[in-house]
Amino acid sequence: MKHLLAIESYRTWKNFGIDEGFKLIRDAGFDGLDLSFYWDAAKSFCGDDYQNIALKIKSVLEKYDLRCNQAHAPFDFRYGMEQDDSCFEYLSIKRAIEMCGIIGIDHIVVHGIRVPAPSCSHMNLEYNYGFYKSLEPFCEKYGVKIAVENLMDAFTYPDLLNDILKKLDSPWYIGLVDIGHAWLRGGIQPGDFIRQMDREVIKGLHIQDTHGMDLGIDEHLVPYMANIDFDDLLKALREYGYQGDFTLECPRFLDFYAKHDLLLPALKFACDIGRKLISDFEA
Repeated sequence: MKHLLAIESYRTWKNFGIDEGFKLIRDAGFDGLDLSFYWDAAKSFCGDDYQNIALKIKSVLEKYDLRCNQAHAPFDFRYGMEQDDSCFEYLSIKRAIEMCGIIGIDHIVVHGIRVPAPSCSHMNLEYNYGFYKSLEPFCEKYGVKIAVENLMDAFTYPDLLNDILKKLDSPWYIGLVDIGHAWLRGGIQPGDFIRQMDREVIKGLHIQDTHGMDLGIDEHLVPYMANIDFDDLLKALREYGYQGDFTLECPRFLDFYAKHDLLLPALKFACDIGRKLISDFEA
């Protein structure tokens, strides 16, 4: 099985526009990209012209023969906000789901909501269950799954991510593991995180490196730049029977080069590392 290699797209389209930004990703050697709706993309992509923007994005992806393997929803929605169209932060998530349907994207990462209670609490589980279920009709309407990610303040540990996926109990939700988040807040090497996940729920990965709890910041570096044990991660993924894509999420690394003519070499370097990971995984 050939595993697709993708990368988050925010830095490229933000600094170079959709056309040139996606071309950089293609020229670097990636198979596809994560369509990043976060930060100011929420307003620039998810405003009233969102359907036409989706058609433009689809056209550019086809032009450069890139697959959009997933998207990342806006994450400005906060606990206590209204879950209806009067709240733009909520509306933008709905529009992002619809845009994925127009473009033909299989799933979109939607962050769980930080609640004013410990992440292991019943309140956390119940609030996020209600939040995710409120979006399910739009998943069904547009044929797009929601990927639930392990975050630093929601679903930090494997049992919490297992619990929310079990409670949601629907084909419209899949699990996605950010390997840096596992190491940063949970203090769990990502290989061990994978081993504790229920079978057949993990369909996606955010690949990054970080120094974890040593620095306490979500670094999002290229693999092998910090101290995640990638050999053990690949071993755990093979044991798990992982069949999904490998999506690099290394924006902090790209920030050093994003506004300069060094971005393409930086993207190529990241791509080479990603190819090496996949090669070692498939060996």
